[in-house]
Amino acid sequence: MNAKVQNLRQKVLDVLNSTKLHDHQREAARKSFAALKYPVRAVITAAEMQAGKSGVALALCCLQRLSLADEDLCNRSKLKDTLYMVTMPDIALIDQAEKDLADAKNVVVSNFVRFEQDLERNFKGNPPKLILIDECHYGSNASAVRYCKVFDYLEKENKECKVVFISATPFGALYAAETEYDAAKHEEQIAIHNKDKNGAKQAAEIAEEAAKNSILRRDFNTKLVFHRTSNEYYGIREMLENNKVISLDSDSRNFLFESSARDKLLSLLHAHDGAGWVLVRVPPGAAMDAKSGFIESGFAEENIFILGKDLSGVPEDQLTTIEQFKKEFDDCIDFDEKLIAITVAGCRAGINFGQDMKQRLIATWDSTVTSVAAVVQANIGRACGYHKNKEAYHFTSLNSTQAYAAILDYLDKNTDEHTASDFDGLKAFFEEVCQEFNVNGLDVGLTVKNKKRRPIGDVETYMTDSYIAVPAKLFEPDYDYKKHTDDKLFLQAIALLREELLKGGGPAVKSSRAMRGAKKNWVKAQWVNGDTYDNKEKALKDGTMKERTLKFTRMLDDAIPLEFNTVVMPGSGEYTEQKLVTATVFSIYNMSRRDNVTKRIMTDEDVHEMCHHFNIDPDDTMMVLFKRGEYNDVISRRKMAENQKPEYETTINDESQFSETERNR
Repeated sequence: MNAKVQNLRQKVLDVLNSTKLHDHQREAARKSFAALKYPVRAVITAAEMQAGKSGVALALCCLQRLSLADEDLCNRSKLKDTLYMVTMPDIALIDQAEKDLADAKNVVVSNFVRFEQDLERNFKGNPPKLILIDECHYGSNASAVRYCKVFDYLEKENKECKVVFISATPFGALYAAETEYDAAKHEEQIAIHNKDKNGAKQAAEIAEEAAKNSILRRDFNTKLVFHRTSNEYYGIREMLENNKVISLDSDSRNFLFESSARDKLLSLLHAHDGAGWVLVRVPPGAAMDAKSGFIESGFAEENIFILGKDLSGVPEDQLTTIEQFKKEFDDCIDFDEKLIAITVAGCRAGINFGQDMKQRLIATWDSTVTSVAAVVQANIGRACGYHKNKEAYHFTSLNSTQAYAAILDYLDKNTDEHTASDFDGLKAFFEEVCQEFNVNGLDVGLTVKNKKRRPIGDVETYMTDSYIAVPAKLFEPDYDYKKHTDDKLFLQAIALLREELLKGGGPAVKSSRAMRGAKKNWVKAQWVNGDTYDNKEKALKDGTMKERTLKFTRMLDDAIPLEFNTVVMPGSGEYTEQKLVTATVFSIYNMSRRDNVTKRIMTDEDVHEMCHHFNIDPDDTMMVLFKRGEYNDVISRRKMAENQKPEYETTINDESQFSETERNR
């Protein structure tokens, strides 16, 4: 038995350690699999475009197989233990997945149409222990895949099974069903107000269905894991850094219209030396006009291809399959010719353009004007990956790519498989990103009715005057704080903070403190504990409490204007105008209320680290205090004007990069 076990395990290890997989893929799989420990039943693995998600899936299959007990490993009837599900009902995708995962003998590839049939056929008496769902962002489209069947199966029939969702853009999928739920509940309230019983019932049913389809099933204790690529990866962040993303606005987006962007693309093509190609995506119905435009610009008709099938307005003899185009591309290399590929939203380019084509890509053009996911999953996403072509230009939505980069930066800093994922904080961050970069949304094909505008509750805006950092010296009642400052407001605030820390004969470790009462409420205190100090999962938009404090003090040191509202973070019923001083208190006496965390209390070393940074005496408690400055009338008026907009706005987004319902903007 031991020899047999060793032999079987070695075969799996050979696959896991083979050259087909890269270290970053193995690491992403390891982190995802490690996160699946009780009570976690679901993990969302976010991997950048073309970062090797199929390799991560293969490694996950191997890790699942290796996790079996020796007895189960040697039982042939228990060989199939993993189900890999493709979200789209496309046979080509299943074929591709079966090729990618061929080395994993324990996996069955299926989709949401064949799901129940494959369970019955391939897992007789031995239900899967792991389900992998690829491209999970499609599940958030109101007309696309719905997850309720899978979750019903996991909750009622296979309570031991775990699930991993994989996507480069799962962001909107996290909250799409909840957004749909909120919209339906709003319509239900309107119907009730109008005494429309049928309308109220219908809206309630929609809300109930939406709740079932959210991939954020709270009782699954879902975690989010970010796949960190290696240094060789070239993605959207690198493209932005190298100024290779050219913004297409409403006037230049349509390739059929003359614009400076269109002129630049044509110039790039004419000037390119040697073989190469360009990928141009146009709205449905515009493919033939785009081809004519290239011909008029001096490009040979035989080198211009329209990719797809059954496209509106395109004769059958004008269509080319992607496989045919790849053959044409191979031929063009020998003759140093340039090819033009024209696609519309229905073309599944993502699984077909290989490494050599990426190396010879000259530029991409994308007419998409929808969500972040639809933009980055389209043409620019095809150019991401592990290659050395850093010269290609990408004409697309600059705002959407910048928003995606900001999200990646956030996930890079704030995800950890060892701690719980703060999905509420993540949702707030996503909403801020959409507002900051003025994008429709994160998700593909998401349709939202009556989206409620988030009012700005703290409109009266002040700037930050100054800050000081002091040790608390809780065991030195006569400590002279005037050696740090002669500002009376700072000195009064320090005295009140010390009073709160010493309350009840302290200092004592507590999980709750508050500056209540007229005497104290002009001071806003943020009590930093072990969990909020440097735990990336608890980070806010500006980072962890450690990162926020260092960032804000650096800004003030460099004379960079800083909104006091941002520093204060007013809670429910609080307003910045009520606060004169905000204090961030780092102390070993502050304790997190959360039980299941790595570190509930700051260590002495943590506090000393902050003391050292501000060049003050090491102590078990230190404070950084910020003083309110002048009122900013301009910013305040801007926020007031934003709040004057309608409470609800109707957002209809029926566009997907793989749907021919894309609107012609």
